[in-house]
Amino acid sequence: MQQEISKTKRAQELKLSFNDPRLRMSWPGRFLVRILSYIGYLVLAAATATFILSDLTWMRFFGIFLILFLLDRVMHLRQADKPLTEFPRKGRVNLALFLRPKAFGIIEKSFDSSLITRHDFFLELARQLLNFSEIESGLRRLDIPFDEFRQKIEEFLSASGRGEGVGPTQESLLGNVELLTVSALNRALESGHAFIELSDLFSSLPLIENESLKRIFGIFGIDAGDLERALIFSSLSKSSSFGRLPGSVAGFVSGPVRSRHRIMNRDWTSRPTPTLDRYSTDFTDLARQGRAGFLIGHKEELERLIDTLARPINPNALLIGESGIGKETLVAHLAYKLSKDEVPQALFDKRLVGLELGSLVAGAPPEELNQRLKKIIEEIITAGNIIIYIADIHNLVRTSGTAYLSAADELMPIIMNNSFPIIGATYPKEFKQFIEPRSDFAGAFEIIRVNEIKEDEAEKILSYDGLLLEKQFGVTISFGAVKKSVILAKKYFRNKFLPASAEELLKSAVVDVKRRGEKVLGPEQVIRVAEAKVNIPIHEASGDEAKQLLNLENIIHERLIDQEEAVRAVSESLREYRSGLSRAGGPISSFLFVGPTGVGKTELAKILARVQFGSEKAMVRFDMTEYQDKQSFYRFIGSPDGSVNGTLTDAILQKPYSLVLLDEFEKAFPDILNLFLQVLDDGRLTDNLGRVVDFQNTVIIATSNAHSDIINDALNKGQSMSEISEYLKKRLTDVFKPELINRFSRIVIFKNLLPVDLAKIVSINLQDVAAMVAEQGIKMEFDDSLISELVKLGYDPAFGARPLRRVIDEKLRAPLAQKILKKTVNRGSHIKVSSVGEEIQFNEIGETKA
Repeated sequence: MQQEISKTKRAQELKLSFNDPRLRMSWPGRFLVRILSYIGYLVLAAATATFILSDLTWMRFFGIFLILFLLDRVMHLRQADKPLTEFPRKGRVNLALFLRPKAFGIIEKSFDSSLITRHDFFLELARQLLNFSEIESGLRRLDIPFDEFRQKIEEFLSASGRGEGVGPTQESLLGNVELLTVSALNRALESGHAFIELSDLFSSLPLIENESLKRIFGIFGIDAGDLERALIFSSLSKSSSFGRLPGSVAGFVSGPVRSRHRIMNRDWTSRPTPTLDRYSTDFTDLARQGRAGFLIGHKEELERLIDTLARPINPNALLIGESGIGKETLVAHLAYKLSKDEVPQALFDKRLVGLELGSLVAGAPPEELNQRLKKIIEEIITAGNIIIYIADIHNLVRTSGTAYLSAADELMPIIMNNSFPIIGATYPKEFKQFIEPRSDFAGAFEIIRVNEIKEDEAEKILSYDGLLLEKQFGVTISFGAVKKSVILAKKYFRNKFLPASAEELLKSAVVDVKRRGEKVLGPEQVIRVAEAKVNIPIHEASGDEAKQLLNLENIIHERLIDQEEAVRAVSESLREYRSGLSRAGGPISSFLFVGPTGVGKTELAKILARVQFGSEKAMVRFDMTEYQDKQSFYRFIGSPDGSVNGTLTDAILQKPYSLVLLDEFEKAFPDILNLFLQVLDDGRLTDNLGRVVDFQNTVIIATSNAHSDIINDALNKGQSMSEISEYLKKRLTDVFKPELINRFSRIVIFKNLLPVDLAKIVSINLQDVAAMVAEQGIKMEFDDSLISELVKLGYDPAFGARPLRRVIDEKLRAPLAQKILKKTVNRGSHIKVSSVGEEIQFNEIGETKA
C-alpha cells in the first residue's frame, strides 16, 4: 500500500493516537500481566491436550477448536492486530493496532528505561534499535561508522541522564510515543510495509523535533530520506538470506501466487471473452500471479487515471509519455490495485486487458479483420467488466483513410458511447502528429501526461534492484553507490529516463567491480565507471587536478593570447563548479562574450569544452544568423504540430552535459532571445512535444559583435576594461532586453588584438603544424622572420586573428603539402622555414633519425 497520510488530511479526516493500556501500567504491573498471559497459554495448551484425549466426542471437537485457535495465534504471533492495508481513511485510529509486536517491545523497553533512568526517550529508543542487524546494516550501507555512531548515542544518553530537575513523566513519554508512531506510520505507508516495523521507527528519528537527535544525525550527515531508502536494503536483504527474493523487481509487489484465469465478477454477471483473450494480455492475471504491479512514483498520474476510469461519463484516459518513462508500469499497477480492490467501488471486479494490435491485424484480410474487431467489441460489452488498454494507440488513427480499415473510425462510436473504459498510450510526437489534429478522437480521452520519476523515487527503485544484483553477483552495494548512480544518470546519461538510466549505470558498475575482484561497490566505483563512459572528470578535484584548476588561467593562456578578464571569468566559474559552489537551479554558468570578430571568443569556448567537458565534441554550436525568422524559430525548438524536432532541444536531450555556444547571439529572432530568459534563469525549457529539457548541466556562452566600435574607441582613449564593461552593459540594452542581460552570469568584454598578440598566435599555429608533420617523421623549425612576415600578411584590425588561418594555409600548408607529395620532403627530413621578403623558403637542414 503506497500512500501518504498528509498532515492536512490527518487533521481533517483522521484522529491519530497511540493507546495501549500496557504503557499506562507500572512496569511491575506489565511484568505481572506478561507472566499471567504465559501461564494462561500453558493452561490452554494443557486443556487442549486433555480435551483431544478425552473419550467424549463433544470434548474432542472442542479440543480441535482450541487447536485451531492456538495455531492461529502462532501463525500471527509476530504480526500486528491489523495490517496497514486495512488502515481507515477517516475517524479515530489507534496506531497501536498496526504496530508489529517486536516494534512495540522496543518502545516498551525504551519507555521503561527512560522512566527509570531519566534518559531521553528518543535517544534510548535509538540505542535499543541499534541492537538489530537490519538497522546496523542500513547505517553501514550509508557508509556510517557504526561503532562511532553507537558511541555518540551513548555519550548523549549519559549527558541527558545528568540533567537537573524532574525527569520524564509517564504522560510526557506517552506523548513521545504517539509523536514517534505517527511519523513511523507515514514511513511504513511510503515503504509499502504491512505493519509499522523497526526500520520505520528508526527512519522516523531524524524527523523528530529533538535537539540531541538532530545534532547526532547532523554530525554523521544522515539525511532522513537516504536513511529510509538505505533501510529498504537492510530489511529486504534480511529476507534474501532466507531465499525469499523474487526473480525481478516486478516481483516485489507480492509473492508469486498460483492463479488461474478469472473472468467472473462477484455478481456472476460477466461472460467469457475467448476472441479478446486470443489477441490480448490480461494484466489482472499477471498481477494476481505476482508478475506485475510494482510501482514507485507516478502517484499523481495514478490518481488521475483511477478517477477518470471510475467516472460514469467519458471514462477514457490517454497516457502520453516518452518510451521507457513508465506508462505500462502504471497500467500494470492499476491492474494490481484492481485485483486487491484498492480502487473505487465502480471499478470492483474489473479486468484490465491489453489489446495487442499487432496480433489483431497479423495475416488477416480486411473482411476478417473487421469481423475480429466487431467480435471483440461485442464480447467486451457483453462481459461488462473489461477495461481495455491499447499501447501505441496512435496506430489506430494512422490506419484511418486507408482502403483496408479505419480502426479508429470503428472504435469511435464505442468510445463516445462510454460502452467500456479505454486506456490508450502514445508518445508526445505521435500525439501531436496523429491524435491532436483529430479533435473528435482526442476529445474522447482525458489527457494524462506521464512524467519522469523523481530522483528520490529512482533511489528507492534502485534499492530493490540492488538487492537482486547483490544476489546475482555476490557484491555488496552501498546506498552511496545507489544514490551516486541516480545523480550521475540524471546528469550525464539522458538517452534514457530514470530509473532505467540509473539501473544501467549501476549494473555496469557491479560488473566492473566483479571483474576487478572487489567485494564492495561504493560511490567511487560508480564514478569510475561513469567517467569511463562519458570521458569527463566527475570525481572530486584533488591532488594534481586541484592544482590544475588553481592554475587554470595559465593553462588556458597556452592556447589563448591575452583577454585576461575573459580567462579569469571562466576560470573562476569552473573552480566554483568543481568545488560544488555553483548556483543551483540554472546552468552551471552563462557568459555573454562581447567584442570584435577574431579576438578569441569562439576559441575560448573551444578551450573550455576541452578542459571541462573532455572534448570539443561536447560543444553544441549554433550560428544564430541561421535563426532570424519565425520559421527558423520552430526549427530551433520544434514545430507546434510536432513534425519538426528542435535542433536545440534535441541536442541538449542527447548531450545534457555540454557547452552551448550561440554565435552572433544579437542576430537571433526576438522570440529566441525571449526563450533564453527562462533557460538562463531556471535552466529548463519545455519543447514543442511537452518534454522538459534540462540545461542545469550546461555552460552557455553567447557571443556578440554588438558595439565593438565602442570598445575600440574606449581602449584607444586609455580607459580600463572595468570602466568599459559597465558602460557597454548600459549600451547593450540597445540590442538586448535589460532582463536578458541581467540573467547572464558574466558579461565579458574582449579587446582588440595588437600585432604582438598576433605573433604569439602565429607561434601557436606553427606548433600545431609542426606537431602534425612530426607524425609523418618530419621535423620542422620556424625562423623569426617567418613569424614576422605571417603577422604582417595576416594582420587586419577589423578582423583580428581570423585572416591568420587563411595566410598560414596559403603560405605554409599548401606548399608543404606539395613538397610532401613530390617526395622532396620525406620521412626523416629536417626542415627550417624562413621568410625572405614575402617569399617563404623551406631549407633542408639534414635528416633526423626515423
